[in-house]
Amino acid sequence: MPRPLAATGFAALVAIAVGAAVVACDNPFALPPPQNVPADTTLTIWSMTGTAIQLPSAVDLVDGYVVRADTTVNFDFALDMPDSLGDTVPLFLPPGAMGLPRDGGFQISKTPFDSITYAPNSGYDPGSAQRLQLGEVLLVSSRTQTCNYTITYPYYGKIQIVAIDRVARSVTFRMLLDQNCGYRSLKDDSLPPVN
Repeated sequence: MPRPLAATGFAALVAIAVGAAVVACDNPFALPPPQNVPADTTLTIWSMTGTAIQLPSAVDLVDGYVVRADTTVNFDFALDMPDSLGDTVPLFLPPGAMGLPRDGGFQISKTPFDSITYAPNSGYDPGSAQRLQLGEVLLVSSRTQTCNYTITYPYYGKIQIVAIDRVARSVTFRMLLDQNCGYRSLKDDSLPPVN
């Protein structure tokens, strides 16, 4: 039985309206254009244990701040330096390693810090502590963010450990973070290309 002309015409009008809305907004399901230029920075955080409580012990990659892990759950990794067999062992802990939601994480890179220009989108361990060594390079992903409507991605970055102070119980690291949601460019002072 043929479809009534009115129903076919209505379906065509709906299709045109939806198509016009998509064209008017470009692609409502695409990532927004990048706004933030990644910049190389150096940060220091202190152990959650054995240090003064007012010292920052965690990093919030989303807002780009060092924070105290005892005052917020909005952080992407924290530092602890437990004493193990007479040695103070520095560890970066993603929230999942502390019983918090398993979101974000680390992966070790064998590539030199300055040679890494693009972050992988998978392979990050959200639930394991990462033992730190001087000079080590890590890739990091933040907790997931809503980029545009229902599209969610983390922020991506790279870290190189530049100092471990076992007396002060602190770690200093170089970090470059792409704070454009969903973008993975790790080039210093360069706006990421549109994905």
